[in-house]
Amino acid sequence: MKRKKKIPAPIMVTSRSYSLKSVYGAGLSRIRRLAPLAFTLFTLPAWAGFSISGKIGSGAAGTEIVLYRIDIDSNAKSEEGRISVAADGVFRRSFYGEPGLFSLDLPSGQALGLAIDQDQNVEIVADPNDATGYSVAGSPDTLDLRAYEDFRKDSLTRLVYPPRAQLNAAKENPNAPSGLMTRLAKAEVQGYTAHRRELNDFSIDRIGDSIVLYATSLRWDPDYRLKELQGKVDAFAEERSELAITASMQTRLQRFARTAIGSVSSPISGRSLDGKYYSLADFRGKYVLVDFWASWCVPCRVENRLYNQLLPKYADHPFAIFAVNLDDNRQIWEMASKRDRVVWPQISDSLGWQSPLAATYNVTALPMSFLMDPDGRIIYRNLRGEALETKLAELFE
Repeated sequence: MKRKKKIPAPIMVTSRSYSLKSVYGAGLSRIRRLAPLAFTLFTLPAWAGFSISGKIGSGAAGTEIVLYRIDIDSNAKSEEGRISVAADGVFRRSFYGEPGLFSLDLPSGQALGLAIDQDQNVEIVADPNDATGYSVAGSPDTLDLRAYEDFRKDSLTRLVYPPRAQLNAAKENPNAPSGLMTRLAKAEVQGYTAHRRELNDFSIDRIGDSIVLYATSLRWDPDYRLKELQGKVDAFAEERSELAITASMQTRLQRFARTAIGSVSSPISGRSLDGKYYSLADFRGKYVLVDFWASWCVPCRVENRLYNQLLPKYADHPFAIFAVNLDDNRQIWEMASKRDRVVWPQISDSLGWQSPLAATYNVTALPMSFLMDPDGRIIYRNLRGEALETKLAELFE
């Protein structure tokens, strides 16, 4: 894809909203009175904007289409604006927010994922042969997003779903040997690792300088082609330094650096099921395995069985497990902990993927663990099963 031209220095406006309509509606005299104060308090850029138009059929006349901005860091969306559908089913509106990822929610309940850059005139085209089918024109970035999502789903189908299905089937079999569960859990983790590396390849080799680079950042694997990802972000930032999504990608790379092998572990703390306060700092002087887990993560649950064997074995050694649960429901966390006999210290804020605990260690997929030395430095990531047992034996025997 051809590199986009560098955006000129942004024009500053006095409205907190991205839409200029509210500024002009306030009246010129009022703007003049408020301008000195507003410029003192804050300034925001007025973007060249983009437009969205299309036709979804007369049956939607009188309804509204809602455009949401997607924040992949917080797994949240915020309303960007609404578009009224005319009597003939036609809709059109201009927006003045900055480029990014969006969800266009239609009256039918469908949500169309969009990646929109400035100056793009996005047209939603209904499929005449499919009442639920739509195509998007006028946005090359959205086509890149769809290509990425298609590739991601295909990769999951090839690499992750087969071992996951086998593991889930074994989980439902009360007679399944523990060795089989361990092997299948290992196969799923290996498949997911290969999947994420394929996504890194796609991000580096096929995305170019598209806005979609931000969408791919959620699933980057920091252990594979990281320098090339850094180069992609640096090149993007050189042209698009003013964008919020640029800052997001830069922050993600900074978190990768903070969780690299040899880095000093970042502080995390919280309360356990019984209300006791724990901090990672409590375990200084010991080798500590910081394990992120959730009730729905079957490989995590399999690993909990191993932890129940390891703790007694190394009870007389400076070793501890400190778990961070990423369920979004306290009751589910408690039930899974009792079933797995989780007796080692663990904390949770019951915020799921919106948890700052996960964000601190850049955890966007499970299972995930970090082994720290007595000085609090990360020495290994994602040691599981036999690999973890072997490493502990090397350290203590």
